[in-house]
Amino acid sequence: MNASLFERIGGKETIDKASNFLYVNILRDGRINKFFEDVDIEKQKRKMNAFLTYIFGGPSLYTGKNMRRAHEQAVKNGLNDEHVDAMIDCVHATFRELNVEDELINEAVKEIEKHRDDVLNR
Repeated sequence: MNASLFERIGGKETIDKASNFLYVNILRDGRINKFFEDVDIEKQKRKMNAFLTYIFGGPSLYTGKNMRRAHEQAVKNGLNDEHVDAMIDCVHATFRELNVEDELINEAVKEIEKHRDDVLNR
């Protein structure tokens, strides 16, 4: 049986770190940090952790809103493809900081990209 992306990327330890570092990068990024001004970042980190664990094939009981509902207000506030691209840039930077191999980063981004249209409510 093939190992899941969750396992190959480093399992819970890596996803825990990535969920934290990702928001450090997002909050530094002037292209997208405005969407997080009134957001409980600690709660958001937990949601991201569950989401990444789930989409990467880990043992997750993701119970958050579906992507359309979760991002509905952000879309009304102007969230668009450029903002998703910026978040993807932050994902790349985060996993590079964690010394994840490029091949696995690219695979992770492909999994995240599958949710772009739902995030943008299209």
